[in-house]
Amino acid sequence: MSNSLTYFSTVEEVSSTSDEDLREGFGFLSPDTVVNYVMELRKKLRFTEESKEAAESEVGRLRRLVKDKEASTSAVPNLTYTGYSQEPGSSNQASNSLDNNKINNLHFVKLLPGIEIHATFLFKKGTEKFNLNLMSEKDSQKFYTFHLDFRPYPLGNVIVMNTNPAKSWEREIRAELPQLVNGRMYNVTVLCENKQFRVKINDNYIENTFPYRYPLQDVAVIKLNHGSLGNKWVSLTWQPTKATQNPPSSAEVGNSKEAASCGSPPIKNSINLDTKLQPGMKISARAFFKKGTKKFTINLLKNTGFYIFHLDFRPYPHGNVIVMNTNPSKSWEKEIRAELPSLKDGEIMDVVIECGKDKFKVKVNGNYIGNVFPYRYPLGDVKMLSVAHGSNGNKWIALDYHE
Repeated sequence: MSNSLTYFSTVEEVSSTSDEDLREGFGFLSPDTVVNYVMELRKKLRFTEESKEAAESEVGRLRRLVKDKEASTSAVPNLTYTGYSQEPGSSNQASNSLDNNKINNLHFVKLLPGIEIHATFLFKKGTEKFNLNLMSEKDSQKFYTFHLDFRPYPLGNVIVMNTNPAKSWEREIRAELPQLVNGRMYNVTVLCENKQFRVKINDNYIENTFPYRYPLQDVAVIKLNHGSLGNKWVSLTWQPTKATQNPPSSAEVGNSKEAASCGSPPIKNSINLDTKLQPGMKISARAFFKKGTKKFTINLLKNTGFYIFHLDFRPYPHGNVIVMNTNPSKSWEKEIRAELPSLKDGEIMDVVIECGKDKFKVKVNGNYIGNVFPYRYPLGDVKMLSVAHGSNGNKWIALDYHE
């Protein structure tokens, strides 16, 4: 493949490249996939009237370019890429589906803060370590801007994160690798935040983040190592975070003049549960933090006024504390407090409430807060979730409950 043909190539250059070189360097999807993407792009652009004419022109141009050709999705800016034609199963799917294709090792990208990378692997017991690497354009075969290495038992059952600026490996940051089951597929998400990478396996953040040591914008290639014994990566996509795209499906969307500030409207103040909360379930929420906000909260309610769990975030100058409490429609009871981690203006904050056997445990941005909160009233009595958004543009933009 020509060295000049990279992710940064124009659609025209990619369209004129031979099928063989496209398959080797990019992978390929049908022209319809590119056209469908552009139609979706047009729909998004139509939110602003002045973009309509430019979007229509782009749709027409790409239709002409990809007609009767196989085109690389990587040639279209921000188009997600998958290395196979069917969706992977869920992480709980016991895979006799070894017919899921092993995807290519190299994928050309351009990353910016706010991008999520999603990858799925099929785990095979006994595999050697396997990894996902973000490589710098300075030397795409040697410069590791981010190395995410999975080392299952007996290699330590650990996730190792590191960098290597084409010289030698630097200081590792490690996290526990969750127990993996032979033959199941697992989803990995790498969130490119303002100053760090944050990693999820299925729906759970690993306990450590990884600060940027080299510019995220220098990343040009995602490089995969599949492992052995049939272990393999079966899908790879990248796109803007959900918080910068669409409102969550699990909560109704309200109206706000401030919605454009982070690309997602605030959710409605309350949602009713359609199932009982049980030990092992989680409540996940996401907030857009604005400096100077008043306190903002998540509540688990039996009914209006009966707070089974009140989780109150009070940033500076309101104490820089998290307050947890209950109120059985009478008065507030004894508080339990924990330190509120430092938040930056405009930052997305992720909150997970874990429902244990006899207590709530809370994570903020992947890290447990300093205290837990024992159940004072039955978990199964929770019928409603509610939020208070705060002020100054602070808002909750996602709220969900799940196993």
